[in-house]
Amino acid sequence: MHSTQQRGFTLIETLIVVAIMMVLAGMAVPTFKDSIADAEVASVKQELQRVRTAIDYYSFQHQSQLPGDNGSDWNETALRSQLEMATDIAGNWAVVGTSGYPFGPYLSEGIPANPFNLLDTVLVTTNSASFPTADDSTGWVYFTDSGVFRANTLTITPDGDAVFSL
Repeated sequence: MHSTQQRGFTLIETLIVVAIMMVLAGMAVPTFKDSIADAEVASVKQELQRVRTAIDYYSFQHQSQLPGDNGSDWNETALRSQLEMATDIAGNWAVVGTSGYPFGPYLSEGIPANPFNLLDTVLVTTNSASFPTADDSTGWVYFTDSGVFRANTLTITPDGDAVFSL
């Protein structure tokens, strides 16, 4: 008797494997999405900590004066310059290495982009009570009355907390 060997998989075997793979993918995708969200939250926390530390260190070296004041008003240009360049005790800024400007830079890589909206701009506001809510119009919000630096995003963490409140 002549025997024939069957090669390949039957349609039923193939369908069973595909169904098992779909079930496994259905379980893995939500977990993967949560992992991405958790990584973004960790990233924004790290960036917040880095800028907040720079603000605190600037304030420490400048007799409790917060960065962002150019002498006549508070603005983003002064904030960036005072954190990214060399400063004197009065908060005037110059290129690193300039004689008479012994402090800084506090953020040698500049103000980072917000991981949620990819903006590195800063809304500088002098009254935290007048700021209604996060709106994603800038990457960050800096409150000069308190020195608080926050992520300006409407995003909610996987735990249900507002990223703005971190």
